[in-house]
Amino acid sequence: MSQEPFVPHRRNLPIMTGQGALAVMAWSMASPAIVLTFLAVSLDLPVFLAGLLVTIRHAAGTLSDMFLAQSIARLPKKKAAIARTDLAVAVCFLLVILAVVYGTRPMVIAAFVVGIFVIGVLEEIKSLMIIDFISDNLPSKERMRISYTQKALGGAATIAIALLLHQLFQDAPALTRHSMVIGLGATCFILSAVFIMTVQERPPDRTVNTASSAISRLDAIKEYWREAKALLGESWFRRYVLIRLAFVLAGLSVPFYALLAAEAHHKSAQGLTALVVSSAAALLVAAPLWRALSSYSNRAVMLSGASMVAVTGAGLVAIHHWGIDHSVHLHAVALFVVTIAVTGLGSARGLYFMDVAPKSQRIAAQAISQTLVRLAIVTISAALAAIAHMNEIVWAVATITAGSLLAVVAILSFVEPSQPKNAQNKENAT
Repeated sequence: MSQEPFVPHRRNLPIMTGQGALAVMAWSMASPAIVLTFLAVSLDLPVFLAGLLVTIRHAAGTLSDMFLAQSIARLPKKKAAIARTDLAVAVCFLLVILAVVYGTRPMVIAAFVVGIFVIGVLEEIKSLMIIDFISDNLPSKERMRISYTQKALGGAATIAIALLLHQLFQDAPALTRHSMVIGLGATCFILSAVFIMTVQERPPDRTVNTASSAISRLDAIKEYWREAKALLGESWFRRYVLIRLAFVLAGLSVPFYALLAAEAHHKSAQGLTALVVSSAAALLVAAPLWRALSSYSNRAVMLSGASMVAVTGAGLVAIHHWGIDHSVHLHAVALFVVTIAVTGLGSARGLYFMDVAPKSQRIAAQAISQTLVRLAIVTISAALAAIAHMNEIVWAVATITAGSLLAVVAILSFVEPSQPKNAQNKENAT
């Protein structure tokens, strides 16, 4: 007997919008790339360690892709697992704060390394589940609208809360201010978990065998790479991976531009607030901007985002060379621009993937593409951390700028101009 097609309940739309907005708030106020980097520099931890947080996070995500993707794909229902992941991330951030406030220096370093590693594992587990969850439980025409609405609402709420915290705790010690921001981020993760549990989830497909097979880790890895080989034989997947690899350096702009800002302004009473507000404000601008441009062409979004990263990086290098980067507002503006750029790159990539990836290959393709790209990210981010530690952070920024320019050239060379989506819809209708 065939199953009746599942029609997502309209009630899912506001719930998923609210849940996504809370997730945006959580990752803005407890951002590993910005807030934890700023906190690490404020605690006078080595620059190499602060830069290496990116490497640790992506290495952890790669392990999740390799060892857990198949188990995640076999989950018949995912909302409870997503909620548990959010709760676990909240606990990790709270434990890092406790170690910072009450621990010794070796405990603090260990908390950063272990905490970022576990957060990286959990973050990747959630990203694998959420793409499948959204694809199954939201109508296709609603995905883009909700994606950008979540960012806009989350960005606006983050700005309001960050400014309120700044007014309430501006005379408090820096550690207290930073801890309050991260603590509120952890609270948003908890609320996000509560919201997602109220979504009406698609029933499991009875035609799919969801039973877990008892296979060894070695067999799982062999199967993983067999799937990778098969996917690399498909043109849509090769193009997707090439697009992602082209933007590896552009994607590293936020943590390393934030590291440059933290080095210059970690003693400022408004330094962290300015960076959090600028990154959240970027989401407000990015939402309508990229929504409009993405409806016309994902290629245009990619080219615009990489160009913005390159121009901003060149500006930071210039003002640093001339010695006029003393104002926190200059760094806040730079972070504002690159956050807009990276948000556009990530959103366009995710929407493109959900449209082209077959249901049966969705999680495997996402995990394998993440692994291939993250191997590059781990290597490159570790090299950038070493450059920042041995020389100056601005040299890492200059490297990212050059890589973003090369990405623009690469996209112009191997990605075909895309038709406006309204034109595609007309063609499909005929």
